[in-house]
Amino acid sequence: MSLIVLSACGDNKQSDTVRVSPEQRNKHSPSDLVVGSNTFYFNSCHSVTGVFNDKGEITSRIILKIPPRFLSTCSSSTENPRQLEFDGTYLIVKLCRVAFGAGGCGVEKYRSKDFEHWQEYIGITWRNGEQYEAWRQLGSSSAKADEIIHVKH
Repeated sequence: MSLIVLSACGDNKQSDTVRVSPEQRNKHSPSDLVVGSNTFYFNSCHSVTGVFNDKGEITSRIILKIPPRFLSTCSSSTENPRQLEFDGTYLIVKLCRVAFGAGGCGVEKYRSKDFEHWQEYIGITWRNGEQYEAWRQLGSSSAKADEIIHVKH
């Protein structure tokens, strides 16, 4: 049984090329996002696919492979059903991950300006009594933030 669980958590060897039919491009779920002429698809807890329209030439690729977490599963967040958002600068991916046997939702956030370089949210920090969000490069082994953003209330 544990071998099945462990094998399910491994790295999926999937191609970065994704075929998206015209019907799929025209049918959007609440998890999908259109920014300009580009469309982004949240693929469960596995990846985010971007479909890019460059002067009529349609290309698609996986832009984020979401890191697997040992003994956890994704669920739909009832608090924020939109997994993809664009704040004018960053494409933000939010997902709700539940550890087996623990219950509750641990929200994970990832963001990118260019759809290639990603940061992961690592928590809140305080400076001089003011709140900041801490972000680090995805895949970094450092415990320190690469960037902090002032939280305006």
